[in-house]
Amino acid sequence: MKYLFFTILILYIILYGPFGIDEGDMGSIFGISWSMYNGYFPHRDFVYIKPAFSPFFHSIPLYFTEDYAYLINRYLYFVQVFGYSYLASKIAFKLLKLPKKHLYFIAIIGALVSVHNYPPMPWNTIDGIFFSVLGLFFIAKESKKWWWIVLGTICLCLGALCKQSFYFFPPLVGLFLLYRKEFKAFYVLVVSGLIFIALFILLFWWQDALDPFIEQMFSFTPGSSLIDTGIKSYYLAIKFNLLYIALAVVAFWLMKKNATPNLTFLFTHVLIVSVLTWLYYKNESLYNPMKYGIIHILWLFGVLYSIIKSIKHPKYAILVVLFGLSWCASISNGYNSPISFSAPSILFISIITVREISTIKKWVAPLIISLYLGTFYLGYQYPFNEANRSALNYNLGDIYPRLQTIHTRKDRYDKFKELQFLANKYDNFTILPSMTLGHYITDTVNPIGVDWVFNHHLANELEAYKKMLSDKNLTIFIENFENHKDNYEETSLLMMHVVNHWKLIDTYGHFRVYQQP
Repeated sequence: MKYLFFTILILYIILYGPFGIDEGDMGSIFGISWSMYNGYFPHRDFVYIKPAFSPFFHSIPLYFTEDYAYLINRYLYFVQVFGYSYLASKIAFKLLKLPKKHLYFIAIIGALVSVHNYPPMPWNTIDGIFFSVLGLFFIAKESKKWWWIVLGTICLCLGALCKQSFYFFPPLVGLFLLYRKEFKAFYVLVVSGLIFIALFILLFWWQDALDPFIEQMFSFTPGSSLIDTGIKSYYLAIKFNLLYIALAVVAFWLMKKNATPNLTFLFTHVLIVSVLTWLYYKNESLYNPMKYGIIHILWLFGVLYSIIKSIKHPKYAILVVLFGLSWCASISNGYNSPISFSAPSILFISIITVREISTIKKWVAPLIISLYLGTFYLGYQYPFNEANRSALNYNLGDIYPRLQTIHTRKDRYDKFKELQFLANKYDNFTILPSMTLGHYITDTVNPIGVDWVFNHHLANELEAYKKMLSDKNLTIFIENFENHKDNYEETSLLMMHVVNHWKLIDTYGHFRVYQQP
């Protein structure tokens, strides 16, 4: 099973990594990485509405190879998801005293569900989970040497600096240590965490970025976002699926009562696979909260079970911590689902069906793995924001060597080619509103530092960015925006300011060129 784990990881990179790209999400983090690599300091030199460790982390490959850095980061996504699924399973298996022979099987299922058909790209939610699990792994080591706790604390803090929602996780780990009466580890965690925070504050104060950091952090993440995505979405998952939940619970109870544990285990996974397959068959997006309610529901049942069990058996507290991390990952205005960290839900299913995983038959594991592989093969026929895979026959590496191996559809290929022409024709340009890889692939430095100029990404600094465009005497490429699903007329007022007040110089198939009047 160990070799199968790594084989599936490699196959995912080869089979799914090269297909699909979009102008926005799939370059939003790395575009900022490119700006930081070129000397911009986050929050001070450009607006960024999240903590900036994630783009810094993804800028590291640039210092070794500019030409392959994006590809490295793109395929690193699969390594991160498989990596934290394995480490989370290893932590849980050790603390729950589960048989290690099934560890890789659980890790594989957790990774497959977490990956689902998510696009391979640098993303702060994935980074937050990765560093948080890494930190928990060091802290949960049997050897409670102080340096392991310090290293774990640093990783927890780095996870928190990927996204605001992960601020909750280090305190949860602290409570976990107190519950287990590991007071020495708790003290080291607190002291080293406070030292890390002090050094972070000092660095940002020294760089004149502390005040803008504080202002920008909560410009788009008010308390209502926490309630809507961290609480309300779970309530709605129950509300809109109540009948299906009741039927599933009855079916599960009947299976548990009349069938063997392994058949019950298999039935539960078949139920999950059936729902996901139906969504893919209907071409419904798993990015709609009401469509992936099954993952919310599994989380709710799992965390309730874990809390009840941990009251009498403290070893189950580790499941509460892991479910807590899933919850942190689900707090998002973009993709509010705990599916990005599914290992605890898979562990929960295993524990309640096959007696804490000790009685899984040899034939069950490969069958369930095959079911998930087939399901997500179907899902990957429509990569994120792309056409069917059969239409992705155009290698962007033919235009930009930095996008070698990435395949897209004809109209998007033409758009990237048109950008190449414009970049060669005009100097000192920027692209609005959402060509987030534009400056990296054209080997230019973004004059305004930020590639994605939705209103909320500018953190109420719209007037400052209008002035910046004028002061730097830029040529601006505006993407055709009419009838776009993101309604750029309302969500990108900076772009509309250029359209309404600057002079239209040229019009092409995918871009319009503007300069100051």
